[in-house]
Amino acid sequence: MKSTIYTILLFLFYLTNSTQAQINYTANDIVPTYNAPFGFGINLGWHKGWTDEQLADIAVGNPELGIEGVGINTLRPALPDFFLEQWGYDIRVKTFQSHVQKGATENVVFIGYPSEAHRSQEEHCPGIRSEMFANIYEPIWDNGANGTPYNEENYYAAYVHEMVSRYGEYIRFYEVWNEPDFPKVSFLVQNREDPRNWWDNNPNPCDYELRAPIFHYIRLLRITYEVVKTLDPDSYVAVGGLGKTAFLDAILRNTDNPKEGEITENYPLKGGAYFDVLSFHSYPHIDGSLRTWNNARRAFDYDRHSDAAVDGMLRLRQEFEDVLFDYSYDGKTFPEKEWLLTETNLPRIAVEDRIGSSEAQVNYLMKCMVEAQRANILQVHPYKLGDTDRFAGNSEFDPMGLYDNLENHPPYTATANDAGIAYKTLSDALHNHTFDATQTEKMNLPKTIRGAAFKNIDGQYTYIVWVRTSIDQSEQAAATLDLSALLNSNVLIGKKWNYSITSKHFEIAANQITLTASPLILVEEEDNNGVEDDPNLPDDLFTALPNPFTDQLTLKIRLTEAAQVNASIVNGIGTVVVEVVNINLAAGTYEYIINSSNWANDIYHLRAQIGNKEFLMPLVRMRN
Repeated sequence: MKSTIYTILLFLFYLTNSTQAQINYTANDIVPTYNAPFGFGINLGWHKGWTDEQLADIAVGNPELGIEGVGINTLRPALPDFFLEQWGYDIRVKTFQSHVQKGATENVVFIGYPSEAHRSQEEHCPGIRSEMFANIYEPIWDNGANGTPYNEENYYAAYVHEMVSRYGEYIRFYEVWNEPDFPKVSFLVQNREDPRNWWDNNPNPCDYELRAPIFHYIRLLRITYEVVKTLDPDSYVAVGGLGKTAFLDAILRNTDNPKEGEITENYPLKGGAYFDVLSFHSYPHIDGSLRTWNNARRAFDYDRHSDAAVDGMLRLRQEFEDVLFDYSYDGKTFPEKEWLLTETNLPRIAVEDRIGSSEAQVNYLMKCMVEAQRANILQVHPYKLGDTDRFAGNSEFDPMGLYDNLENHPPYTATANDAGIAYKTLSDALHNHTFDATQTEKMNLPKTIRGAAFKNIDGQYTYIVWVRTSIDQSEQAAATLDLSALLNSNVLIGKKWNYSITSKHFEIAANQITLTASPLILVEEEDNNGVEDDPNLPDDLFTALPNPFTDQLTLKIRLTEAAQVNASIVNGIGTVVVEVVNINLAAGTYEYIINSSNWANDIYHLRAQIGNKEFLMPLVRMRN
């Protein structure tokens, strides 16, 4: 939870920097508060024969084409320097705009990857050229000497500025590189007892993806932070999908000083000052989460099931948080970081001795989405949207798609597999819901059962519950649960993982809920209680123009007779953003102009009551 003082500091920093090119605050001072709903994301990938727009159609949905999608509401594309340099910086503007128009908001983009002309010629690992940008230690700003606020000789700063200037209204998170800590060697860089470990030694450029000193990566973070925050202070800078906690430790203990990361006047702060978000990747079937070495047997003991995989993801998140807290990013000394999980999944097909089944994948994705929200992770982006045709039985990454093999199907003919069906079921069930820790605690779940409560904007709860798996290579488990003491009804409506395609639901007694290892969605019997959820309200009631809107919204109320009118606008998680009116009004037409210039890009609702009748009207805010 961010302290109120951070919000005050942010306001003061924005105020004092409104006319300056270079900011004078860092992530040691403030991390912006994030208010958007949970992100059901995806890595679109590249699929031969498909455009990015078509991939977004089957991910997010496109009503004009009759495509429902698979429940995605945010995306993780890439905008590398080499691509924009070759095709022009405007090449993807319309594509990104269409993503937002379809409903993919708060998007993540990973950046970096220089063109040949911008790539460093240095060899920090003998015989292997650096992957880094050249000239990153040139000044970031030049006070407009060449007609731009940035220094053209700093290729990375120029790239980030030009990219953010064009795409910033469609992006919320900037991930600096993808998996920059990916090791090129087999020794255990995480093992503190290994003499080459990254806890006690700065990463050797020969041993990881960037082929450059860790200080150079911190320099990228610093440049990104200064440029992004200057252009769009409400956006977030993230480290790029880390998998190694020791690499994070190296970022936090060094500055961007090329001389061994030392603190000097020109390099006063360590790496944690230059990112808001810890983005990480978790593949529990690969990272050792599903097996433990048995020294007595001289062999591994296995726990290849979905709950062990979820525990592995949560354990990795906790290990990253422990490192952050070691360096005082704990909400006390420095603001806490926000969290993204930008790659995760289990394969549907087992490779070697690893887990792999459709049932395990479905269960893991649903459980991961539930537990991620409990763990304050803002978005989860499974890898990936569709299978690829490279699968030949030896790569667990190819059969991870939410759709069957896209490369064997022309656009719009691909079929969602079980994982895609389950993903949409859960996303639809939790649309405009937020995790409710208090209600979850009241569920009083036994240790054998996991789950959580989620609350929508009307105060109604949805419960997701399942039995923990515990047997190797098995998704079988069973138990009963009694929630009757918590509910207003003796009967619940149950929906299984495939509800998005079957539309089949069933009644279940609240005191005798039969559960399996497959997450079950439970809601109380619906009582609309006079509430109408209809965007096309009668002309004699409410009109909102424009809709979608940007910086200003005009709300008109037309009454044919006097009435008590109570109207407010709430965000996606039910928080009142503005109270419009709450008084008795005579018959007539009333107009209210609402300033929305500082609102987040989100789906809002006008929640109104006239007399004893209630209404909900969806309102879409798109950043201009």
